[in-house]
Parts: sequence; C-alpha cells; structure tokens
Amino acid sequence: MLTLILSALGLTVVTVIIHDAGTMAATGRAIRGRDRSTSRRGRLAVERLMAELVGTLLLLHLAEAIVWALFLVWIGGLPDLETAMYFSLTSYTTVGYGDVLLSPRWRLLGPIEAAVGVLMLGWSTGILIAVIGATYRDLFPTPKTR
Repeated sequence: MLTLILSALGLTVVTVIIHDAGTMAATGRAIRGRDRSTSRRGRLAVERLMAELVGTLLLLHLAEAIVWALFLVWIGGLPDLETAMYFSLTSYTTVGYGDVLLSPRWRLLGPIEAAVGVLMLGWSTGILIAVIGATYRDLFPTPKTR
C-alpha cells in the first residue's frame, strides 16, 4: 500500500509540474497574443488565439495521461501502451468505462488519477475563464460612468 501511495504522489507531482510549466507558457503566450490581437480588434485573431490555447491545454492533459500510462506499463499493471493509454484517459477524464481493470494491488491508481484529472481540468478551466474574461473586457469595454 505504501508503494502505491508513494507512486501516486510521485505521479501527481509530475502531473502538476507538467501542467504548471505548460499553462504558464500557454497563458503567457495567450496574454501577449491577446494584447496584439485586441489592439487591432481582429476577432479572427482572437478566435485563433483561443483555439491555440484550448489546443495547448488539451495537449497538456494528453501528456499528463501518457505519464500515468507509461507508469502503468512499467509496473506491469497493463499489458501494452495502447491499453494503458485507454485506461489512463478514461480515468483522468473520469469517464471510467470499467472495461479495463488494474490488478488489485494497483487498482487505487485509477481513482487517484481521476481526482488528479479533475483538479487539472479545473485548473485549465480557470485559465480559460481568466484569459477569455480579460480578452472580452478589452474587446468590449464598458462605457465609463461619471
């Protein structure tokens, strides 16, 4: 049980580091791009910027699930990378079909990965809300009241 908990904590740390580094880079890029796009008032440029941000966030989530899948193959918890990726993505996104199961020794990794996935998806949602809110404030300024 201690091995499982330490493994889950290690995987969580790696996931958070990937997400932090990736979201910092993506948010910085989005803010710099937003400043350029909104100054030109180019709605298409803003839409492209949002598509890039969403795409980057999705790739981060995929990379994070791959880390968990690689670990599952490494410990022998699942037979191959394709099966591990399927299990990891269904766990990470909390879909959890239940058609692929880990051995009893490692089965708690699935719900732990789901909890981490919920947190990372929430983090990404917060970033999208912040960037979209700032962009809309620039695109649609409110009239100043006296």
